[in-house]
Amino acid sequence: MINLEYFLVLIAALADWYAVFRDRYRLRYLTKSLVLILLILWFSRSGGWEGSGLFFGIALVFSLFGDIFLLKGLLKIQPNFFQWGLVSFLIAQIAYIIGFNQPRPLLSPPTAAILVAVAMVSFFNGGRLIESLKANPNAKHLVVPVTIYMIAISLMLASALNTLLRGDWLAPAAMLASLGATLFYISDSILAHDEFGKPIRTAEMLVTVTYHLAQIALIAGFLMHGVPLWIPY
Repeated sequence: MINLEYFLVLIAALADWYAVFRDRYRLRYLTKSLVLILLILWFSRSGGWEGSGLFFGIALVFSLFGDIFLLKGLLKIQPNFFQWGLVSFLIAQIAYIIGFNQPRPLLSPPTAAILVAVAMVSFFNGGRLIESLKANPNAKHLVVPVTIYMIAISLMLASALNTLLRGDWLAPAAMLASLGATLFYISDSILAHDEFGKPIRTAEMLVTVTYHLAQIALIAGFLMHGVPLWIPY
């Protein structure tokens, strides 16, 4: 539903992008978390928690936890928060996977083709990342957890793309969900390669914008799919 909370989410996201652009990290203690808090409020006010929406709600909650753990100021104080952030987002990805697969879709040749295509992309993308982790003495311990996370987000992406083939998902809803999952995958890939591989120019801005658009598109897609009437009120 397009309501007040929806517009507040957009305003909070713009404020967070401004904080990143202007390097205002004290402001980000407020704006970064506020985006997900308002997104959860929008999701709740739109009736999103019913049925399979429970899993999308859980994904949002754990994404909020991940955002908090990965605040740069907190990471400087406690670097181990990175692992907690990774675990939080892993749970979020698993929740999205379960949510997208309610009811469980039938395996078909097009579905298998999506799985193979995503697996190939992740093999090359993840392979480069794992090599970077192995080459970094301070990051070798992250090889296994990052590999697990890459598998999870790949399955989430494949699950979202599969909605394009499902008769119970309207085309606009499936396209939004697929766009959101793709942006989430891109956002996390940029973050990982910038953190552990070759630094990427304007990486933080790219990560932030793609991440927020990803979450908004994922939730908008589900609400359009799950709420009988998608109308402003």
